[in-house]
Amino acid sequence: MDIERLSLGTIRCIGEVLTTKSVTVAAERLGISQSAVSQQIARFEKLTGIPVVARNGARLAIRSNEAARAISAMMEPIDAMRCIALGKDIGKLRLGISEYVAARYCSNIELFIELEKEFDVLIGRTLNLSEMYNNGELDAVLRPLFHHESEMDLMTDVPLVWVASEALAEEIADKIHLNPIPVILEAALSPYSYYAERALREAQIRYKVASRVDDSLVRIHLVSAGVGCIAIPKFALSTLPSGEKIRVVPRIPDTSHIRFGLFFNKKLVPYKKACQIFEAISGEIA
Repeated sequence: MDIERLSLGTIRCIGEVLTTKSVTVAAERLGISQSAVSQQIARFEKLTGIPVVARNGARLAIRSNEAARAISAMMEPIDAMRCIALGKDIGKLRLGISEYVAARYCSNIELFIELEKEFDVLIGRTLNLSEMYNNGELDAVLRPLFHHESEMDLMTDVPLVWVASEALAEEIADKIHLNPIPVILEAALSPYSYYAERALREAQIRYKVASRVDDSLVRIHLVSAGVGCIAIPKFALSTLPSGEKIRVVPRIPDTSHIRFGLFFNKKLVPYKKACQIFEAISGEIA
């Protein structure tokens, strides 16, 4: 045994493997390759002499519950130190919410103020929130799910609708099958872009990408100017600027949905608390 040679990176990796019982999911959450996770498992078992996991079909089984509990206990002060280093109040849970969810809350600012009283709230794009959660910088995240992510216990489906300027919406309604419709998509990897394009393909509607923009405010300005149309979650209709002449495009099928789910650190957030968070936020976006 050579336990002193264990790094915090190895311990965190093993902790994720034990939590998810999956090399694939652990790799996604840590932002590393599956082979790197397997190497960390081998390194841990070699240095400690403790076999921690065994294959059980496509999943992993925990071989040492004592080791699992010890690793979980080790991660708590590490997470606390990370909070201190980031200047965060360790008495508050760090909650990440996506832009459209935040905009929905801001349409009733009192609700957002109440949310900030209980949580250290961070608002960001889906990909950034996913990376921050995987790096241990957030305790819970409510965000859209990517198409490749599996079903979750705390998850809800939200309809997507297409919006455009009044003039463009009328033009699309008249010539939807004659000319490709201009659409605005996000530049970075985005669930919205994936489901938007899939909905258009399934409806056999020709389209062209007019622009790729990550900033939601810029996208709204482009939509208002008639550059293209965008797909947004239905609950976000109430957050559109009242002075802008933006309307729903009726001729594009609104059968497409996007999944929103709550990811939470099971070591810091009890399941009952996670349910309370999810029910409060999903009540705003349902």
